[in-house]
Amino acid sequence: MAIVVEEEQKTRSWPIIITSIVVIAALFFGAYYLFFKKPELIEIVVPGNLQNLTRLSAAQFDPRAVIDSAVFKTLRDYSTPITVPPAGKDNPFQPF
Repeated sequence: MAIVVEEEQKTRSWPIIITSIVVIAALFFGAYYLFFKKPELIEIVVPGNLQNLTRLSAAQFDPRAVIDSAVFKTLRDYSTPITVPPAGKDNPFQPF
């Protein structure tokens, strides 16, 4: 009597294969639309108040005129100088 040795046939699970192909395709298309697709441009109508900003942005500012003005020269400094304490302790082995 002969012993017949056969390899076990693996059954393919077609729903798992199809589902994995669909998931991989969805990931590729999602990455394409997220990173490579050029977005649509949104048209925004500028209100009339913002159109006045062009006139304001064209204005010239001279800091020397502000510094040399009489009002700026009458200002006084009422702040106190900040003293920075030394960092750390004199004796690092001293308890808190």
